[in-house]
Amino acid sequence: MSLFLKFIFLISDLFFLNLAILLSFGFGDGNYLDTTGNNELYLILFSNIGWIFLVLVSNPYSLSKGWSVSKIFKSQIAFLFVHVLIIFSLVVFFKKSFSITQIILVYSFFIPLFFVWKVLIIFVRRLFIKEIPHRNYILVGHNKLSEEIRKHYLVNSQEGYRFKGYFDQESNSTLMNSLAEFCKKSEVHEILYCVDNPSHSQLQQLVSFGLDSLIKVKLISGGTPQNQAIQFDKYDQIPAFDLATLPLDEYRNQIIKRMFDLIFSTIFLITVFSWLYPLLAILIKLDSKGPVFFIQMRNGLKNHPFGCYKFRTMSFEQNAEFKQATQNDPRITRVGKFLRKSSFDELPQFINVFKGEMSLIGPRPHPIKLNEEFAQKIATLTSRHYVKPGLSGLAQCMGYRGETKTLEAMENRVRLDRYYIENWTFWLDIKIIFLTIISILRGSEKAY
Repeated sequence: MSLFLKFIFLISDLFFLNLAILLSFGFGDGNYLDTTGNNELYLILFSNIGWIFLVLVSNPYSLSKGWSVSKIFKSQIAFLFVHVLIIFSLVVFFKKSFSITQIILVYSFFIPLFFVWKVLIIFVRRLFIKEIPHRNYILVGHNKLSEEIRKHYLVNSQEGYRFKGYFDQESNSTLMNSLAEFCKKSEVHEILYCVDNPSHSQLQQLVSFGLDSLIKVKLISGGTPQNQAIQFDKYDQIPAFDLATLPLDEYRNQIIKRMFDLIFSTIFLITVFSWLYPLLAILIKLDSKGPVFFIQMRNGLKNHPFGCYKFRTMSFEQNAEFKQATQNDPRITRVGKFLRKSSFDELPQFINVFKGEMSLIGPRPHPIKLNEEFAQKIATLTSRHYVKPGLSGLAQCMGYRGETKTLEAMENRVRLDRYYIENWTFWLDIKIIFLTIISILRGSEKAY
């Protein structure tokens, strides 16, 4: 677990603990209070010191993918029991008097809050981050560190990692060829680069290979990478730096992005789409026959197809073959021309964002036929599907939207999408949102 999540757990547990103490005094009859009136202060002090001490000497917040409700209960109940013993020890040592009723009330309030919060975290994690049951991994580097990592996942099988093989640190070309051949034959989800002194050029090639193959690459190093955001973990008893090589590989960033998507899309669907949809639906129906929505299969996260929602802007034709919209396209209806020019035809994709199939910002999803056409010409095209597709993206803000007439235009779109994936920050998303709004207000020659 990242230091950020550990800090969140610590703060929340201390909050619930102190809330339980205050509630216990509020619900008590007051007979156990001494004449000094300091019992409440001492109980708060003892409880907090005891909790912080236990967190420092043990590892109660080692949340992993394998956590379940039963595992939370088993691992945390002992921690709570030791905390009770510490409280009693401090009470006896400092000769303070608290009734058994007082202590029972504290833990009667605290324990339900403590466990409900942990279960809620699991629920939120599974809601925001869809994880596959098992992850196949390979290790680049056959050394003590990689052996310890393999041992860690063997012992902790509940984390769902399956070992697929070792690869030696050979020359860059030999390693890349070996990995490419192996990954074509076997399904691989993660490549763990286990070295003491990582080669920057080799790591860059691995990251590029991972993007193109939709495989996560992580650096596990005994040394300290410079100028990198690192997360310190222990694989069994061997300390190692676990570096997510791409920003959106980190669960914290995935949760932040998903929460923003969910909150923003919910607000939009309730406050704007709820009344705008009926108006546009009436105009579309009056203008031409056919459904209000046009649902087209497009490539999404990990290249999996999904139904992308749009307001229908063309005359309806059952089982029509895919063809890119062109300028002055005769298929476009009168209302459709307005919807496309204003980008209102894309608004139903907030439903895709709410469902988790898309994000507010990301590479724009292509129709499957268009993807297949350019995948044969651009080797790096698949890398766009390393993250969820977006309602808008960096490439669109830079003018690469709509019809792609030339190979160069698609190559530039892919280049900007890769830049976005490799350099994602929350503030970059915010910047793209503002640039998108400005672009819509100004209008675009390619919006047809």
